[in-house]
Amino acid sequence: MPTVEGFTPDVAWTTIYGLFAIGLLFLIGYRVYDAIHTIMQRKREKKEAAMPDFADKVSEKVLEKLNPRLDEIEKNLKKDKERLDNHEHMISDYQATQTNLHEGMVAICKFMLVLSTYGNLGNNEQIKDATKELTNYLAEQI
Repeated sequence: MPTVEGFTPDVAWTTIYGLFAIGLLFLIGYRVYDAIHTIMQRKREKKEAAMPDFADKVSEKVLEKLNPRLDEIEKNLKKDKERLDNHEHMISDYQATQTNLHEGMVAICKFMLVLSTYGNLGNNEQIKDATKELTNYLAEQI
């Protein structure tokens, strides 16, 4: 090192070189620290990924976010199922009522046919036409 006898150009250049060397050492130190930190973080992530409970942790976090939405969907599905069950019940009631009405109409038609055929209603032309129409209708239904 040169002796300092004032501020000369040699002292200025030596100072600049010194500051540059200190900055370069700081930059190299920071890059080494960053590289080591990155390597350690990758190892930690790889170790966590290899752990069996890592998938459980991830799935639990996903389920935490999805559970409210799934609960709402299940609630809506339950309402829809109740409505469908109610409609099925109504349809079965209508079918039973329709079967009852059909059986009643068949009995009435048979009675009317017997009454018009064997009843003493006379030989009126309207009775003969009505009997013919009823017979034709019942024949078409069979």
